[in-house]
Amino acid sequence: MKNLRKIIALFLFIFIAGIIVTVISINTSFKKHTSEQKITSKDSIYLLKKNI
Repeated sequence: MKNLRKIIALFLFIFIAGIIVTVISINTSFKKHTSEQKITSKDSIYLLKKNI
């Protein structure tokens, strides 16, 4: 029974670590996406003002 508990604890640790890594990677990709959107909008406004 002690070995079974150790195995279950190991799988739970791996599962929780995987969830944490996934959440962190998704948050960093969202931050990069929003900053790219801001740059794109500034560039398009600049080009519109330049053409006028």
